[in-house]
Amino acid sequence: MRKRLLCAVMLIVLAVPLAFSQFRFEIGASAPLLVGIASTSDDGLTGDLVESLDELGIIPIANMGLFLQADLGIIKLGVGAKVHSFLVFSAGYPAAQVSLELGHLAVDASIGGLYYAYYGLGDIYGVEELPFLLPDLSVWLALGQKKNFRLGAGAIGVTTTDMDFSELPFIGYAGLKIVLD
Repeated sequence: MRKRLLCAVMLIVLAVPLAFSQFRFEIGASAPLLVGIASTSDDGLTGDLVESLDELGIIPIANMGLFLQADLGIIKLGVGAKVHSFLVFSAGYPAAQVSLELGHLAVDASIGGLYYAYYGLGDIYGVEELPFLLPDLSVWLALGQKKNFRLGAGAIGVTTTDMDFSELPFIGYAGLKIVLD
């Protein structure tokens, strides 16, 4: 009886924020600035810069996200999908996101992956299950009265599904986006 009551309480606790949730739509572009590998060693966290992207110039990568998010005050929790487009190739994946909004400053953390839907020119498309996840951490400055336009920077990494963070390849980027929620 206690287990059933506990399960019912847990379902209610999870269902109440979803009943008051809203959609969040993000569209923007990010430009990779550097590529590196963060690794844990005996000396602590070290980072190796693999290659600077200065020679290539700024290559914007269009991205968008659609989330069903629960507004918990300054913290917003969401689940949905992210899509990145490389002009001739686009890939999307499911993601979970946490956003901490402190006035005009927003810190977003998300993780997504495992299943990837892709589309490329020449009728190349499909859905693949791949054993890696994409953690993303970014800081944004919200501009305007409604705080919809944002400028910021962040890093996106690639890790395996066993969450081994001993070596984490990452891409540092600067970007802009419009957030509608």
